[in-house]
Amino acid sequence: MTDQQPSTLQRLPNWRLHFDQLLCSRLQTNFAWGVFDCCLFAADVVQAVTGIDPAAPYRGYRGARQGMRLLRSAGGVGAFATRALGFPVRMDLARVGDVVLVPAGRRGRDALGVVISSTELAVPGGVGLKCAPLWMARHLWAVG
Repeated sequence: MTDQQPSTLQRLPNWRLHFDQLLCSRLQTNFAWGVFDCCLFAADVVQAVTGIDPAAPYRGYRGARQGMRLLRSAGGVGAFATRALGFPVRMDLARVGDVVLVPAGRRGRDALGVVISSTELAVPGGVGLKCAPLWMARHLWAVG
């Protein structure tokens, strides 16, 4: 999928069950590059909702160094999301299961998160998921 194409992903009939199970399974998971980081969490959600893994070609990296190298080669987390999901859409179209871009830390970095309610998003934290208000999101990608 290129940056110019809209997403053709479709939500599975039972996507909400898979989505909720995935969130529950990550509540006590330790952050680890290549296992449970923001890009793989977002990709895991996309896979739970649609059955398609947008991170399949990237899986297998380990550690911050490899992860950051992959992110740079992809153009950053926003470019990774756009390549997998099409162009961002208006924030007022946010639905549970959609992917968002949020500021992460003091170094001007961004992270991918997921819409979990009409007012909240979740991103991987040191352990488990960290919730934040949805208004903090800078961009939104529709998932299916």
